[in-house]
Amino acid sequence: MTVFFPMPRPIQGLETIQGCAFSNVEESQNTIFSLYLASICHAAGHAKVTNFKIYKKWMKDKNKKRAYETFEYIEDVRVNEFLKNDFPEYHNEIKKIENLFNMINDQTELENIKRNSKKIFSNRFISEIKSKRKELEDKILNTDPENEKEISNIADIIYESSNIISDYNYPFTDHYSHPKRIEKWLEDITITTEGIFYDTVQRFTEVWFEQLKRRAKVRKKYGGITEDLEFDKIDFAPENIGEYLRLKNATHLFLKKMSSQMKMTPNVMDEGMPEDMGLLEMQAAIQAVAAQNNSIQIFEQDDYRRIEEEWAIVVDTSSSMRLKFDEMKKFAICLGEAANEVNSKNGKWGFFTFNNNFTIVKDHYENFDQHSKSRIGGIEIKGLSFIADAVILCSRILERENIERRYIFLITDGQALGTYEADVKMKEAVEAARKKGISVVAIGIPTGVTKIFSLCMPYEGLRKTVARFLGAYTNLAGDDL
Repeated sequence: MTVFFPMPRPIQGLETIQGCAFSNVEESQNTIFSLYLASICHAAGHAKVTNFKIYKKWMKDKNKKRAYETFEYIEDVRVNEFLKNDFPEYHNEIKKIENLFNMINDQTELENIKRNSKKIFSNRFISEIKSKRKELEDKILNTDPENEKEISNIADIIYESSNIISDYNYPFTDHYSHPKRIEKWLEDITITTEGIFYDTVQRFTEVWFEQLKRRAKVRKKYGGITEDLEFDKIDFAPENIGEYLRLKNATHLFLKKMSSQMKMTPNVMDEGMPEDMGLLEMQAAIQAVAAQNNSIQIFEQDDYRRIEEEWAIVVDTSSSMRLKFDEMKKFAICLGEAANEVNSKNGKWGFFTFNNNFTIVKDHYENFDQHSKSRIGGIEIKGLSFIADAVILCSRILERENIERRYIFLITDGQALGTYEADVKMKEAVEAARKKGISVVAIGIPTGVTKIFSLCMPYEGLRKTVARFLGAYTNLAGDDL
């Protein structure tokens, strides 16, 4: 089961979440994160009690949308009962939120009834539907969830009755047939909660505002070095931790190899390192003492053979990358993990993407935490390809620090699109970066296409590309010695 939690986001001057819009963020923050926490509780309930596999046979040859609505209705009943019994302090507050939306939905239904001049009949009809829903909910709760036959019988009743499932869904309960476009936003509603639920909402709010402040600070920093570039905007990548974990799982063997080998690659000449410093190797120390042999090296010194480096990893996410993007993104993850290992002690590194926008995945001053990793998972393909502007901006980012070893690792197919004389501008941007002492390494451009880069290699699958990159980085670091 994959769960996506929507975060608040601005649209046309309003802060929005789950079909609700708010004109004043300060006043509405409790309502916003009450909806967010209700989503987490509901999804956690499904993770605990729901087994969608039992409906696999039942839904065969049925309308897919209607089938999903049917067993989502059944499982939502079971989730509510689970929260009621095991987390009553959360369930009570979620119930308040449900009641608020029930009132809103009832008012909408009443307006529709008046509009259609069927008030008396419809009121009686709605009462009968609510009574039938209550009867079915009791039956669901009294049925063993592993009893496929009985669950299927209940599902048949709901599937065949067009009025049991409401046309209205609570915004914090996601569904298969969730609308792609919201026709009517609920504006400036107010949700009031208490107790442990309220305390948790307050913590969410504090984290959110802290994140907003950090992002505003980063945007301001980048705004000062992008004024003459053609990017439409500078923004942060969307987050998708599930996609990141999928890609990391698919590349874990290459991650370990790349990280360990690059970390052990020397980038500074030995200058008579003292032999009585480093990480103590206990087995060697025991042998040295037992043999009374002072020539046995008892300290591991590999970590002292590296000096500070600064990296900018930048990935082309334009439409031309679509065919091989999943593979290229796997390599980008390997490179990002390696960068974190290589620069974990005394280096800095950033991760960016570009099309006609420039997107921050990890700023040089951010930790490589779950937010940064989630942004790698959220990288999307679309738009044009402003390669020259990406190289220029990364060069400016690297220039901010007085660090001798600076690298731009550019993952692209080399198809610069969307600007006048794009290829000429790309060549000029790379040459200007190299004159500043920045090594520009291109991954994904066919061999022989251009010699303007410090190193250039095609993408030939994850295994070959990782091997070639390790050799290339070793040679590049060796050239700098």
